[in-house]
Amino acid sequence: MSRNLVGGLFVILLAGFATPSSATDLVGSGAIGARGGSMLFTQDERTKEDASPRLSGDVVFSYVWADHVTLDVTTGYGWNRLQSGNPEFYVVTSTPITLSARYFLRDGKVWRPYLGAGGGMYIWSILTQDLGAAKDPLTFERLRRARPGVHGMIGMERRMSKHIAMTGDADYHYIFAKDLGRFPSGYNGNKAYAQVRLGVSFFFSLSERINTGLPE
Repeated sequence: MSRNLVGGLFVILLAGFATPSSATDLVGSGAIGARGGSMLFTQDERTKEDASPRLSGDVVFSYVWADHVTLDVTTGYGWNRLQSGNPEFYVVTSTPITLSARYFLRDGKVWRPYLGAGGGMYIWSILTQDLGAAKDPLTFERLRRARPGVHGMIGMERRMSKHIAMTGDADYHYIFAKDLGRFPSGYNGNKAYAQVRLGVSFFFSLSERINTGLPE
């Protein structure tokens, strides 16, 4: 399934090679977009040992602040299968809600690389095979918390038309989740995951007035 999703988005992105388009001044515009891809937890130690990559998805609300700067509010969901051999620790998930900024290079070009960074809140959880919240066997605390985190990205945007752009990026997220007191049995360190995504954004004006035909 993940191969079909990523493959389909990749085909759409490549289609841009044959689509005539030019970069457009979108300063002051908004956009709504979707991103899909795969992620892999790389921290904490136990999570890293057990995790195997699975799908992720995000919804992105954007505002073009300047020629080179776009602001994004992103929320999404991603998960990894835990190869722990224990049905009580079966899945690890992340639900980020972040604010970030992307800085674009090559102003006025159809293909524009970008760098981005930001932060926000991350809801991480360890789930059982029944998809309920797992519990630490010593403290019986649920392995689910909302914690602050930061992230960085590097990517490329391809302008398809005035209102549509395709994106591809690689992201790294770091969550300040360390809590040895509540979770002495494991899965208790700061968490991090790497993510690759392909997506599409649809732009719309936030400043153009609607012509109703009525006198002002």
